[in-house]
Amino acid sequence: MTIELIESKEMWDKFVDESPYGLVYHKWDFLKLTEKYTGYSLLPYGVFRGDVLIGLFPLFYRNIGMFKSIFSSPPKSGIPYLGFLVGSEYDSLKQDKKETYLNQVVDEVSCVIKSLAPHYISILTVPDFLDIRPFIWNGYTVTPHFTYVIDLNRELEDIWKGFKKNLRKQLLTCEPLDLRLIQSGNPSLLFELLYGRYDEQGLNVPLHSIDYFTELIDTFPDSLRIYYLYNADQPIGGILTHEYKRFILWMGNTRITDDIFGNEYIIWSLIKKAKNDGYDIFEIQGAGTKNLCQFKSKFNPHLESCYTIEKKHGLGMVAEWAYRNFIKKQII
Repeated sequence: MTIELIESKEMWDKFVDESPYGLVYHKWDFLKLTEKYTGYSLLPYGVFRGDVLIGLFPLFYRNIGMFKSIFSSPPKSGIPYLGFLVGSEYDSLKQDKKETYLNQVVDEVSCVIKSLAPHYISILTVPDFLDIRPFIWNGYTVTPHFTYVIDLNRELEDIWKGFKKNLRKQLLTCEPLDLRLIQSGNPSLLFELLYGRYDEQGLNVPLHSIDYFTELIDTFPDSLRIYYLYNADQPIGGILTHEYKRFILWMGNTRITDDIFGNEYIIWSLIKKAKNDGYDIFEIQGAGTKNLCQFKSKFNPHLESCYTIEKKHGLGMVAEWAYRNFIKKQII
């Protein structure tokens, strides 16, 4: 097994398409745009068995003064999941083969990371990939995170019946209103709404700039979509979705006046759309924030886990403190 940088967009994207865990965030052009706007250098590593590509590991490297850091994904990119990506054959392997596969991949990547001598490493994994033991065995610290997922492989009526009774009542009050959820290619209003919402919480918008935001959407118009909720002719809310393999509520759900259950309406409308479009999984991000869980759990989702994998060396103690206190607060 060997690891080397990949230069072929076609090879990279084909692997992402075939991997059951691949997301739009892993796509070549998405990573290149992230490199362009964040200032971190993309290191698109591939793991090979002979001539066969069996894994991807996109890393972002930056040397700022005395501090060298590696992220997957980098700050201000807005990317919720990245990290390593296994091939389509992984899930069908017997357990001993899976463990051999993962141990070798992590060992190879750890050697590459060690050669770069970073002070701080932070890697975000994809949801529902549980075996991160090889990272623990390589000295990484692992922190669990959670997201909410709704199984769409059920009748719509069953999904509706699973909602909290109070949620069903709230959605029924929306029926007489002139509410419309409209897809749009214009990101400026959503960015404005996001600014307002994050400012209320004392946070910065978790994207580098509106230019980054816009170019991502222009590059992936079929996979990154904006929807605005209108009450009559007045836009009152908006959301950005990830529509590729799984339907993810990525950013938005901005605060809507209390006398209209607009966010509930947005989510229910998109659940119906995702099911109609053939998706198996509908994800409502943010199951790790206590004060938000009461709202999101009304939709009767189940939990999936993902992980932050970290390691620090020497000056990394200071780098970690700076990241957590000045950078990470901006990207929650």
